[in-house]
Amino acid sequence: MNARLNEIVLHIDESLDEETLHSVEEGIRCDAGVVSVGHNPEQSHMIMVVYDSDSTRAASLLHTLQERGLHAQVVGL
Repeated sequence: MNARLNEIVLHIDESLDEETLHSVEEGIRCDAGVVSVGHNPEQSHMIMVVYDSDSTRAASLLHTLQERGLHAQVVGL
């Protein structure tokens, strides 16, 4: 299998506590094609996602956040 991996950074407008942020990350992690999800505790409004572009798109990952009622943007990498 030859995965085409991409990285994006999702910027969340809302301030989230660590527990909520981990829950959001788990939701993203469940999306098809997601390889890795994480954040720097000092920049908790930024989530880095590594994904297989053959399985999902950045817009789908963004939609996962919007479905949770969050306001976010893809800021790229």
